[in-house]
Amino acid sequence: MRYYLLVTCFLFLLSLRGYAQSEDEKKWLLKGYLKDMSTFNFVDSDSTLIDNLIHHRLNVAWYPNEHLTGKIEFRTRVFHGDVVGLIPDYGRFIDVNDDYFDLSWMSVNNNRVVIHTMIDRLYLQWNKNDWEVTAGRQRINWGVNLAWNPNDLFNTYSFYDFDYEERPGSDALRIKKYTGFASEVDFAIKVADSFEELTAAGRYQFNKWNYDIQFLGGVMQNHLALGSGWAGNLGNAGFKGELTYLNQFNSNEQGWLVSTTLDYLFSNSLYFNGAVLYSSFGQKKSDLFVVDTRSNLDIKSLSPYRMSTFVQASYPVHPLVNLGLSNIFFPSDASVFINPYVTYSVLQNLDLDLISQLYFGENLNGDYHAVSKVVYFRVKWSY
Repeated sequence: MRYYLLVTCFLFLLSLRGYAQSEDEKKWLLKGYLKDMSTFNFVDSDSTLIDNLIHHRLNVAWYPNEHLTGKIEFRTRVFHGDVVGLIPDYGRFIDVNDDYFDLSWMSVNNNRVVIHTMIDRLYLQWNKNDWEVTAGRQRINWGVNLAWNPNDLFNTYSFYDFDYEERPGSDALRIKKYTGFASEVDFAIKVADSFEELTAAGRYQFNKWNYDIQFLGGVMQNHLALGSGWAGNLGNAGFKGELTYLNQFNSNEQGWLVSTTLDYLFSNSLYFNGAVLYSSFGQKKSDLFVVDTRSNLDIKSLSPYRMSTFVQASYPVHPLVNLGLSNIFFPSDASVFINPYVTYSVLQNLDLDLISQLYFGENLNGDYHAVSKVVYFRVKWSY
């Protein structure tokens, strides 16, 4: 079953490439990737759950004239293995859709195999002079940090979901005007059925003192949202930060999310990134079981803890091999997430990845141990 699907996807890609090359190449652009990832979940010393994920992404861009661009991008994932059989109705479990329109479907959904397809980009963009208008499912990325983005009011993402590089989009209208060198005014509104579900905000970005600085304000799901962010340098180190204040309408709930980052690239290509997140919506002591590795619905769920710290280092031990280690530490109860990884670029468009995600914390009995131990092996072919 697994290899039959791989061969089918490969033949499908070849046929699409041939079609794209026969059309007007100035108007169409087709690209994507095909990934195969095996997952080994070490539940205990005597039990290991093994699963496999085949992940195909297709990106199609259309350029009818110099002012208009259309894009549709979708991904199809084929899940099968032990976890698919253990979780009842696994297809509904992974069918996470925080958008207004339901553009996902499952061609197969049973206790052995789930095939899930989602369109996560579908928009038209108009550009002329200093104006840019985008309508449809798009990514509105206002964050500047790597691990946590309190300024991302529209499509928050989970750092743990490493296999989704493109990150979620929103069904929205966005209007942007470039007002000068490194400055712009931006407004976006997300489609919603009610004010409680509405997200609409504006942003002003400019450059001062060699820093990109932004201010934003609006409403986010029944909350007043005010925020700011910056990106620049402290000496030779990068210095970035974001802060957002939320105040729920008709309620006393209010709070802050603040995240700052320092990163540095040494002369020997060793890269370092360190960050801190404070969230007044988090708890002093939480449970790693509440961490959602699929998605986050809003910025209040960036972390279940009030204080979180992040450290990442990576180093190219060879021009084709990169080693890395990411750690998220929660000081209040010493819980920790450890994420070592290695990437090998076999060819220009073929990569091998070995990734591990380890969670350590207290269980329900108060014992500190490895809550979760998962290893992933992934092959990625880009075209």
